[in-house]
Amino acid sequence: MQAKSVSTMVSDPYRAGIALGEALAPIQPELVLLFSTVHYGGSTDLIDGVRDALESAAVLIVGNSGDGIYETRRASDQGAVALGINSGGAVHWYAAAAQGVGADPERCTRQALTQLEQQLAGRTPRFILLFSDFRADATRIEAVIEREISVPVVGGLAADDNRMQTCYLYHGSEVLQDGIVMLAAEGALRFDISVGNALTAIGQAGLVNSAAGTHVEQIDGVPAMEFIERETGKPVLQTDRGILTLEVVNPAQPAERRLRSIVPDFSAGQGQLGLYGGIEAGKQVRVCLASPSELMAEVYRLAARREVLGFEPAAALVVSCAGRKAILGSAIEVEVSAIAKAFPQGLPLAGFPSFGEMAPLRNGDGYTPNLFHNMSYVLLLLGPEAGSLAG
Repeated sequence: MQAKSVSTMVSDPYRAGIALGEALAPIQPELVLLFSTVHYGGSTDLIDGVRDALESAAVLIVGNSGDGIYETRRASDQGAVALGINSGGAVHWYAAAAQGVGADPERCTRQALTQLEQQLAGRTPRFILLFSDFRADATRIEAVIEREISVPVVGGLAADDNRMQTCYLYHGSEVLQDGIVMLAAEGALRFDISVGNALTAIGQAGLVNSAAGTHVEQIDGVPAMEFIERETGKPVLQTDRGILTLEVVNPAQPAERRLRSIVPDFSAGQGQLGLYGGIEAGKQVRVCLASPSELMAEVYRLAARREVLGFEPAAALVVSCAGRKAILGSAIEVEVSAIAKAFPQGLPLAGFPSFGEMAPLRNGDGYTPNLFHNMSYVLLLLGPEAGSLAG
């Protein structure tokens, strides 16, 4: 398996695409995972540039805009990054997309999944990547990927420059909004999924008395914002967006840790809390906070998993919460530098800061069902099966 990652700071979308495509051309990729900042806009110029430079109509391009980009050598607020993979035919890739995720997340997710199932013709993929517009209740996407997809699903919510206004999805030759894009991988492929969600619970758990969609109205008999202030000692501020987090307490399934970050922009009424994903009435929640040192130490722990993988990764995908970026500031570089230090010979890596992450959690020798996360760091390592094309 051959893989290569490259990034560009070129501001013109077509020229940026050309730069990415020219750098990837030597490996003639079957698949390009493409992530960019939102300033490239909704035209197809970025995709067109990649395709024109590769001189290939067959290459599959999938990805989205993020709140910045990650690449082996940098974490940046501006630019575009591409990860090209050529398995020599050992892996087959299938892409699907559906629109209308804002109005009906379940229908949209199932529609894209049905397209994949038709292409797979009854065969089971190794895993699925999923990228979605952030303007949807991601908990309703989770309901489908948790209960109806038996293989790991990794991905996240597209983002913008932390403006909470718009985002873009890349699917083949299209740039989409209000949708979901899925990619299925089938064939001789090894993978490893790690999720970092080291947040410390503070205060007492509270019962969600009233909630609707992505809004929590009342916790422990008081307005939701009053509950947060009671447990933290301070009111919810705009600067808490994506950082201040609620953990859904589930003693019956302690391995399935679910975090929901607060979005003051989404708060619709007095005392209500807007969230990236909903929490049902009747659930117990605790307020969680993260410390920079804790987040950085956790990334190094995940990078150290190289010693126990059992295969040599050829590429990596990182999806990390934009809230982590807000906390870490310039230290956000650790989310790529820790991986680079663990693979000193070089590991092609691409990814983006997201408004929500999707992945199963590790559970013994396997994984939990697929879950939606906030304030989490998702690392997907990919490599060839023994005996397949190593590149």
